[in-house]
Amino acid sequence: MENFEQHYPQKPILMKRKSNGHISLTVLSMVIFAITFSLILDDYYLIAILLGVLLFHELGHFLMMKLFNYEELNMLFIPFMGAMVSGRKNEYSQIESSLMVIAGPLPGILLGFVLLYNGWGEPSSLSIQLGVILILLNVMNLIPIDPLDGGQLMRILFFNNYEFAQLIFTAVSSLAIAGIGLYFNSWLMIIFGLLLGFRIRNKHKLYLIRKDMKDDDIEYESNYEDISNKTYSKIKRIIIEHTPVLVDIQEYNEEDKYNQIVAKQVDGVLFPPTKKDASIFFKLIMMLLWAGGIILSVYAFLSIDFNTIINAFQNR
Repeated sequence: MENFEQHYPQKPILMKRKSNGHISLTVLSMVIFAITFSLILDDYYLIAILLGVLLFHELGHFLMMKLFNYEELNMLFIPFMGAMVSGRKNEYSQIESSLMVIAGPLPGILLGFVLLYNGWGEPSSLSIQLGVILILLNVMNLIPIDPLDGGQLMRILFFNNYEFAQLIFTAVSSLAIAGIGLYFNSWLMIIFGLLLGFRIRNKHKLYLIRKDMKDDDIEYESNYEDISNKTYSKIKRIIIEHTPVLVDIQEYNEEDKYNQIVAKQVDGVLFPPTKKDASIFFKLIMMLLWAGGIILSVYAFLSIDFNTIINAFQNR
C-alpha cells in the first residue's frame, strides 16, 4: 500500500490559522451591529434590549460548545442578520450537536415566559418588554428551516445525507423567508431570503462535488489530516472539474500559494465525521423539547392581553 501511495504527489500541508475568538472582537461586532441598526431604528433602548436578548441566546450555544470541547470558538454579531457562534471539532456527535443547538432558543423562551408572568401587573415594566422579545426571537429560531436552529436540529437528527439536506433546506428557507417578507411587507425579511438564495449555487456545487466523490468511493466525512495522498489527488481532480477557474488561478500564482488554495478547497468539501449516537428515545426527547418551546411561546402570547404588550413598549 505504501508503494502504491508513492505514485501520488505528497498532499500539501494545510496552513490553518487558529482563530480562537477574543472578547474584543465580539464587543466590536456588537458596536457595529448597534450602529448599523440605529440607521433604521431610532430607539437605542430597544436596540440595547435586542443586543441583550441575542447575547443571551448565543451564550447558550457558546457554553454548550465549551462543555463539549469545540475549538476555534467565535461569537459575532451580524448587522440585520442576528448573531452566531462558530466552532469546530475533529469528530461531531448527534447528541452533542443537538444539545448545543437547542441550548440557544429554549432557555430564552423559558426566561421570557417567566418574565411575562412576573410583569403582568405592570404594563410598562421591563420584564414584559424583555419577555416578549425573548420569546419572539427564540421561537422564530425554532422554525425548521435552515439556517435557523430548528432547521439545524432537524438536519442533525433526521438527515443522514448532509449535503442534499443542506441544499433542500437552503432552497426552502430562501423561498419561505422571502415569501413571509412579501406577506408582511418587510423588506428586511425579503432581503434576508434573497441572501439565503445566493447560497443555493454554492450548496448545489458542493452537492455535485460530494456526489462525484461518492461515485468514486471517496468518503467526505473525514478530516484533511487523515486523507491519503491518493484521496487528495482524486478530490483535487473532482474539484477542478467543477471549478475551472482554478486552472486560470494556477497560471498567475506561485506553486506554493496555488497548492494552499487547492488544499483549502479540498478541506472545504470534507466534513468531520459525525457519530450517529442519537437513539430513537433521544430524538423523541429532542422533538418534545422543540415542540414544547413552540407550544409554551404560543401559550404565553395567547394568555396575555395584546394591549398590555403595546402599553409596555409605549409607556417607558
